[in-house]
Amino acid sequence: MPDVMPDAVPDSLPGALHGTRPAATPPPRARVAAGRVRLLGMGMALPGAPVATSALCARLEARFGVPAQRLGRRLATRLQVDTRHLCRSFDAAIESPRPGQRNPELAAAALAIALANARVRPADLDYLLTHTATPARALPGGSAEVAARVGACCAHAEFRQACTGFASALQFAFALLREPGARPVAIVGSETGSVYFDPHRLAEDPGQWINLLQMGDGAAAVVLGPDDGSAGPCIETAFFGQMPDPPPAGLALAAGGSDHPAPGAGALTFTHDFAAVARHGAALFEAGRDTLRARGHALDAAACLIPHQASGAVAGWFADHFGVPRAKVCEHGRRVGNLGSASIWAALNDVFQALAPGERALFLGAEATQYSFGGFALTR
Repeated sequence: MPDVMPDAVPDSLPGALHGTRPAATPPPRARVAAGRVRLLGMGMALPGAPVATSALCARLEARFGVPAQRLGRRLATRLQVDTRHLCRSFDAAIESPRPGQRNPELAAAALAIALANARVRPADLDYLLTHTATPARALPGGSAEVAARVGACCAHAEFRQACTGFASALQFAFALLREPGARPVAIVGSETGSVYFDPHRLAEDPGQWINLLQMGDGAAAVVLGPDDGSAGPCIETAFFGQMPDPPPAGLALAAGGSDHPAPGAGALTFTHDFAAVARHGAALFEAGRDTLRARGHALDAAACLIPHQASGAVAGWFADHFGVPRAKVCEHGRRVGNLGSASIWAALNDVFQALAPGERALFLGAEATQYSFGGFALTR
């Protein structure tokens, strides 16, 4: 393969999103859920041991004859994803997740941990909301299998959404938990996107290097309860919004839907518009910052800042872009990669114990598939 891959990807790709909203464009609008909810418990499930970039590239080179190690090292330096967890073994170019590490299985494992952490029985759940961009199958929704696996006989639904799936789910959870006599609601984000990658496509589509080196697999869950005035962690200012007049999707998985029901030979793969993400991506975080600030949550007053973990490089870019201390910004993506729909909940699992009681963390999600943004404030 010609040694051109790093130059084929814009410098802004590893989380260093450039550009702001043009002055003539109307400001984005976000829906902010009223009140607050209690965070009762959380859990995370990652498939297998962490896989270092060098080991992954060596595997591709040995198994598929892909000259991966030199090119992989160069791109990995920019992405700054040191390790990730994968649901596949790369024994074959096209393969399904390993047994026990399918999308709903990982989601159920994360939910079981969250329920135990919350001391909530599955039978006590009122609603289960799941969200993913890489479901195990088109129908039925994965929430049905997740509920069955943990023994929850509750209402359930699945959102087909990527990095801001958590924000949509929170809007529904907040509404459910405001009802009289509300019982706990669980939310699970999960991704197994590594199967949407064929090593043989690298030569014809260098952008597939990003699918390989930036992404990771996993699931993370939270259990929420109504605000009863008691002490303990709580979530407030949960918001979700869309950018006005968004450009075409910056990340897409077009084949396999009803528009393209016969995708043809080979694995389904994600497509990227790197230039569009670089041009418009920063505005998503700015919209989140503005939404939080308008409700009294300033970035520089928070103990911890958690932007969507698009890569390991996003933390440094976020700190520079918003002028906040680098030490305040989560860099969970360095260890797990971009977990897509599971990213924010996984980062919450990662940073929670570092927060002192009463300290506040601000979460800012961003999604290039539909140029949406969302987030919330967490007080431990």
